Amino acid sequence: MDLTLIGTLAARDGLITSAPLVKPKASTTKRDDLSIDREIYAKLRAHVQETARRQMRLDEMAQSRDAVARNRFKSMVLQAVRDLDVRVAVTETEALVQKLYDDILGFGPLEKYFFDPDVTEIKILRWDHIRIEKHGREFRVEDRFENEEHARNVVDRMIAPTGRRLDLANPRVNARLFDGSRLIAHIPPVAVEGITATIRRFRKDMTVENLMKRGVMSPEVLEFLKAAVRARMNIIISGGTSSGKTTLLNCLASFIPDEESLITIEDPAELQLQHDNVRRLEARPANLEGQGAVTQRDLMVDALRMAPKRIIIGECRAGETFDMLQAMNTGHAGSMSTAHANSARHCIRRLANMVQMAELDLPYDAIIDQIADAINLIIHVLKDRDGRRRLDHIVEILGVKRSVDGRSVDVELNELWRYDPETGTFVWTAKECRCRETLVRDGGWRCPW
Repeated sequence: MDLTLIGTLAARDGLITSAPLVKPKASTTKRDDLSIDREIYAKLRAHVQETARRQMRLDEMAQSRDAVARNRFKSMVLQAVRDLDVRVAVTETEALVQKLYDDILGFGPLEKYFFDPDVTEIKILRWDHIRIEKHGREFRVEDRFENEEHARNVVDRMIAPTGRRLDLANPRVNARLFDGSRLIAHIPPVAVEGITATIRRFRKDMTVENLMKRGVMSPEVLEFLKAAVRARMNIIISGGTSSGKTTLLNCLASFIPDEESLITIEDPAELQLQHDNVRRLEARPANLEGQGAVTQRDLMVDALRMAPKRIIIGECRAGETFDMLQAMNTGHAGSMSTAHANSARHCIRRLANMVQMAELDLPYDAIIDQIADAINLIIHVLKDRDGRRRLDHIVEILGVKRSVDGRSVDVELNELWRYDPETGTFVWTAKECRCRETLVRDGGWRCPW
């Protein structure tokens, strides 16, 4: 094992802003293949845990990010082996140190998945049932916690640096972990069969080039979207859960010129924008006394006073949708967000419903008018049956459909692109494109039609 133990722990506990995640070197013996007896291992772990608690202070760890910390922890393990007269084969020493690190300072049986860049989801169904998603496919793994208490301890360790709590008074938690992963966990009585948790991880190498290699979009679609962002079109990315909305939003934001000031608003923070001129805001829940909550609506009001060129909301969920549409209509062109929906058409209805959550008593036709005036494009993404995430269709908003008495009843859409599953290609389906001139003039689009 060759972990930069200090950096990882210090970042996890908020003592430094970031730390390199160094993948442990592979051992000849897997952590769960140790020949040591369970009861003996439990005694050894308790001994090392108490020693680490006494001798390793987090402030000291934050100041030293080299192999010294790793060697110090290993020395504690070897000394404990001698103190307890535990017989360990030489070939198992590194695996034992790794397992003890995982269980005492790390995330137990989940630790290794935080060093696997291909793992995008980790799920705890129960303490003895762990599943991961890798390369778009979900499957059960052999790893398991020792019992319910062990699982609870690991999850508590995960959320401790965030200031969140998971107990009878707060049986559910939503938190951002040290590496940017998002964790949602529940315990009884909310979770019927014991602790359950979902950890969504975000690939750091998911560039536009990698998206194309994975078939998320074609080069032609990429050039179209790049022009749309540069032309300051207001864009909504719609899709189901875990369909790749946030990843695509990250990539689209990379086309925004650095001289344009951005503000991101999220709950929780997930975006990893590669942009030099961005201010990040994150909503927070109320404290145990029910005070101090900061909602996305609160942050949206703040953002409008901070003079950004564009505003990016990680995900529209409720009343902040109204404020976002207002911003798009009042000088913040080029803003973007995501929304859960089954299609671009369904996204319109979802946006209207979320505006109603602002409790402003706006008539439905006024909401429809606002959506049609504010949004230029809706990009719909999905996760297909094979686990592959890809773009499905893109529509432009033309205006509103009116009833015979002149009231706005729906938004008129014009489909521009659609994925053809038979050919595996992205096809331009529009006979006309209202935004063509804007894309060519302001976005530099070389329209091939």
